Amino acid sequence: MRINERVISLNDNPVNGNARYVLYRMQMYKRLDDNHALIYAIRRANELKLPLVVYEGLKYYYPWASDRIHTFILEGVEEKRAAFEALGIRYVFYLQRDTDSAKNTIASLGKDAALIVTDDYPCFIIPEHNRRIAERSSIPVFAVDSNGIIPMSRFDKEEYAAYTIRPKIDKLLDRYLKPLPNETVEVSSVGIEIDCPETLVTGDKIASLVAACDIDHSVEPSPIYHGGTIEGRRRLKRFVEEILPDYDKGRSKPDRDGSSRLSSYLHFGFLSPLEIALAVLESDAPQESINAYLEELIVRRELSFNMTRHNPNYDSLAALPAWVQKTMREHADDERPFVYSLEQLEAGETHDELWNAAQSEMVATGEMHNYVRMLWGKNVIAWSPSYEVAFETLVHLNNKYCLDGRDPNSYAGILWCFGKHDRAWFERPVFGLIRYMASHSTGKKFDSKKYIEWARTLSEPPA
Repeated sequence: MRINERVISLNDNPVNGNARYVLYRMQMYKRLDDNHALIYAIRRANELKLPLVVYEGLKYYYPWASDRIHTFILEGVEEKRAAFEALGIRYVFYLQRDTDSAKNTIASLGKDAALIVTDDYPCFIIPEHNRRIAERSSIPVFAVDSNGIIPMSRFDKEEYAAYTIRPKIDKLLDRYLKPLPNETVEVSSVGIEIDCPETLVTGDKIASLVAACDIDHSVEPSPIYHGGTIEGRRRLKRFVEEILPDYDKGRSKPDRDGSSRLSSYLHFGFLSPLEIALAVLESDAPQESINAYLEELIVRRELSFNMTRHNPNYDSLAALPAWVQKTMREHADDERPFVYSLEQLEAGETHDELWNAAQSEMVATGEMHNYVRMLWGKNVIAWSPSYEVAFETLVHLNNKYCLDGRDPNSYAGILWCFGKHDRAWFERPVFGLIRYMASHSTGKKFDSKKYIEWARTLSEPPA
């Protein structure tokens, strides 16, 4: 049942009258500012005259769990603990390392909770997490949407493309593009005893904590990008002051630092899109650069969340429109000029130096420049034995290595390579009417040689 435009009640259970606190289960909005779920939890706690406890857990068995993702998440833990304590809120973090670790932590915490607030994220494992917790809890569970600037509920169906959602966003934006009010708890929970194990995370312990987890240790932490709101704001400041002024032209130049590189901080919720948008609007950058970035941050990003909210097939080729389905059927048996295995693609062992460079950037750093990311996806389609294999390959590589993987933007971006949110183009082998991109023409639009040389240094051992 919908409570308001951002809050959904996931069950009909009564509030626990003997509760000691309200519980906020933080999953995807790993921040204190501009967090509608936290705001709602504080308001409910104050309404019930109870303290608020915030719980964040990290399991070892989520899909593609690795040193890279674990480290990025853990790097933001201690700063949250200190910030919550300053607000009078008990923050609990628990790292479940393996099968021998304590389980059912939410159930234990829920025994003393009046109600549970959680994050309404429409993708990956979160919807199932929320369904299970609502089903197993004897108290109310509320899911709150703090994904975009505009609530997902304002769009009641899947939008076809950017041109259909853009005018709807334009009509609503002034209402939502403003700072959120600060909320404070009336009853402190600092020092409250809880029935839950807790993991102390400090910078010098992160590596050993990650090493002790039963996860994929072959995907190493990023040597460039680090987690946390502090790191996210450091990058945001650099972007706004040094990169945004030339963003309209620089964003398509992978040979230089010309894009925001904020997608990982958005994915893990260390930064809100609202904070980023307001910082961009307050900048002295040219209007064309501001407009270009806000189109990506708001229109394109919220289009992807709209797709994952309303299309149950967002993680398969079934999400594609009818014209794409038809052209794929007609070209399914076309001869592929090259066919590479998953292992060859993962290792960047193709005939295409530019594609190999993009793959190297992703494997080594956890990021890939958006401009070559489109080419990267298109070429996997060209080099796979079928569209289905290409899609599964792209999802696997993206979600395994990219810090911003497992996200609505990831699935929308991969599906865009197959024609989602796009139009029909000129017919050609393999692609049919799907937009085609070639390395030789794409590489002429920037200094591809410089980018390729830089990518090679990423995989070289230090001297």
